[in-house]
Amino acid sequence: MKTQPVSPPLAFLFRLALIVLLGLIALGATGSRAQTEEADPVPSDVAPQAVINHVEIEQQGDSYVLNADVDLPLSHELRVAAQHGVPLYFTVEFRLVQPRWWWFDEPVYDQEQTWRVAYNALVRQWRVTSGDYSVPEMSLADALQNITRISNWSVGPFTGVDPNKHYEAQFRMKLDTSLLPRPFRMDALGGRAWALSTPWKNFAFQLSAAEPKP
Repeated sequence: MKTQPVSPPLAFLFRLALIVLLGLIALGATGSRAQTEEADPVPSDVAPQAVINHVEIEQQGDSYVLNADVDLPLSHELRVAAQHGVPLYFTVEFRLVQPRWWWFDEPVYDQEQTWRVAYNALVRQWRVTSGDYSVPEMSLADALQNITRISNWSVGPFTGVDPNKHYEAQFRMKLDTSLLPRPFRMDALGGRAWALSTPWKNFAFQLSAAEPKP
């Protein structure tokens, strides 16, 4: 007499299928997470690098003007703050120093200018201001381009500078956290996302010419 094979209970087959299905879902989630981490390997709190792409000084009559092209990428935290109405202040600094091999360089001339970039939610418009200069912009990108494409910024004449001497000219641009509203100033002290500044760019400078070093 032959014995008929016993079929597995229906409940067992259902549990087995459920285990396989959950395993496939977990595997898919792990793969999606790995793809996300590969596509965005940089942590969100890492400050973008600001760089000076180009800078030059030109003589115009008895004076001098500075032209520059700066790459100033904002962190996600800075963009969110600006879009919620927090004004951002960006300062460019220019100075001349007298190199001294036996001691620190001697500063002989300095000049700076600050721009304020702010969003008005009522009119949905950005505004760039600096002293009497004030222009509206439609986007944050347009506002930043307005201040990072510097054209004909007057940095001279250089009073008291000896035309027979060689000087070192230096230029940089930074987010001026000292001008932020007080609550955000405290955040900026400990937040890398608020630390935005180009390195100093050096020039070998004479009153008749100015050429950036590589």
